[in-house]
Amino acid sequence: MEYRNIILEKDEIDKRIAKLTLNRPEKMNAMSDALLDELFDAVEQVDRDEEIVVLIIKGAGRAFSSGYELAPAAPDRAQEVVTRLGQSHRHLVWTVERYLRLWNLRKPTIAQVHGYCLSGAMELIAMCDIVIAAEDAQFAHIAGRDIGTLRTNGLYPLFMGIRRTKELLFTGDFIDGKTAEQWGLINKAVPVDELEEEAYDMARRIVRIPLELLSYHKAATNQYYETLGIHSYLMDTCHYAASAAAEIGATFFQKAKEKGLKESFAARDLPWREYKRITLPKQRTEK
Repeated sequence: MEYRNIILEKDEIDKRIAKLTLNRPEKMNAMSDALLDELFDAVEQVDRDEEIVVLIIKGAGRAFSSGYELAPAAPDRAQEVVTRLGQSHRHLVWTVERYLRLWNLRKPTIAQVHGYCLSGAMELIAMCDIVIAAEDAQFAHIAGRDIGTLRTNGLYPLFMGIRRTKELLFTGDFIDGKTAEQWGLINKAVPVDELEEEAYDMARRIVRIPLELLSYHKAATNQYYETLGIHSYLMDTCHYAASAAAEIGATFFQKAKEKGLKESFAARDLPWREYKRITLPKQRTEK
């Protein structure tokens, strides 16, 4: 497969380290269907290549990824999908099954995050084994404001706990890399000028262990969560996501069809941009 939206290469110094770069910098690495097709094809290549031990996934330009691409011409097609619950559900199940290829990849994966990591990109890093981010990276599930709910993002209670997950989803807030580390969403946050070196150093430390043993480590750790029912849980999230898409997403896409995506997103985000914290008057206490 000839890649146009990603770059897959082996490290020049250590061929055991592969690097997959989301390469649509002019679109902030928005995850189009074509990019995702190439990404999962590359994952299969990495799995088959016996020389590769660890995979680093990163983004070109000023962001890791802004999430799924919604092209200007998409509203008609997207509205048709989300308003038909059965079709939407099948597509969501297929999407989760595809993401699980990363979860089941026998080789460790490292997400190297800088700039924005939004919505669909949050789904992508949920499937990676280790996430290292810049301290000023920005994480958010902004699609939860109007289009849909969790799919593989449903793993976040495992990482952050139920309360932090609800805070992230209920508010639509952005959190930076430092906060993401404190909450358990990622492994480590470092200054942006140290990010490349930190991810590479992690990969170099990992490849010192034989691939066969790494594969057992990964499978055994994943098995704990699979025993708890993570696969059936992720499939259940597709029901919620399909319902949200049919009931709420359809309304958004209807507006987008009338006003355009850019204006619709601006209107959606306006309450967050205008929000200001207020200081409540102090309560008088009776003596």
